[in-house]
Amino acid sequence: MNPIELYQSFYLIYRERNLTKAGKILGLSQPALSLHLQSLERHRKEVLFRRTSRDLIPTEAAKRLYVQIAGPIEELERMEGSIRPKEKIGKLRIGSAKEIFSEKVLPNLSKQGIHFQVIYGHPPELMESLKKQEIDFVICNQKLNYPGFRFKELYTESFVFVGSRQINLDPEFPFQGHTKPKLEVLKTWMENQHWFVYSEDFAIVRRFWKVNFDSRPKIKDYSVIPNLHDIRNALEIGKGVSVLPTYLLGKKTSLYTNQKECLGFDNQLYLVSHGENLESLEEEFQRLKQWLTD
Repeated sequence: MNPIELYQSFYLIYRERNLTKAGKILGLSQPALSLHLQSLERHRKEVLFRRTSRDLIPTEAAKRLYVQIAGPIEELERMEGSIRPKEKIGKLRIGSAKEIFSEKVLPNLSKQGIHFQVIYGHPPELMESLKKQEIDFVICNQKLNYPGFRFKELYTESFVFVGSRQINLDPEFPFQGHTKPKLEVLKTWMENQHWFVYSEDFAIVRRFWKVNFDSRPKIKDYSVIPNLHDIRNALEIGKGVSVLPTYLLGKKTSLYTNQKECLGFDNQLYLVSHGENLESLEEEFQRLKQWLTD
């Protein structure tokens, strides 16, 4: 980490005597600023603040350091046209699954010119990054048990049965005609299809199977593709079936979809952050919620 950034963070922390207030001026989250302070203390090998329930009390070492750096930092601000630190544009550090981020969040972030850094991954990996304060919040589809984290309901995604257009050429295709196929006929046909699945444990398909057949899937013919975009592409190019979120399909999808004879299911997405940091993310939460529901 750049020592100059650490000293600038210290300057604001000393002036405000509060991590949250200093973070708002710098455009950084409270956990990120706390990490800056810890890094500077390790770098200098001295304690700079004593923490109380409400404020930070500077030590003698902090007072000496402030006297040394306040002049140069304020002079630098004057050289830069008197731009105050609070006018800096903060960078959002986001953890998310790639599909929902690239489809619903990225276009809006890019359009509005917001500075951001994104880490893609599965919920456990992203939670570890959040725990290490490498990111400010996570868009997560699982409510995992992590002490100190708070989960706020953000968006409900809907998953539906989809298939390549060629599947209706199958002589055993069960959705021909006007009558709903018998449950056992439908189940047998499903088991004999080539499935594109997200993971070897069939996590998404298992939920679909539970809703429709109240049992576990017995699928023998399948390919594993750990990316929902790529599953959609495989279905468009080749032949097979899967379960995908509706936001990946659009109104003019070339894929076969069935939400009548095949029941879909909903999955809740959450915004997750450290408990003390969630209130400061309210603006980001409302913005994300709007983008996801558009």
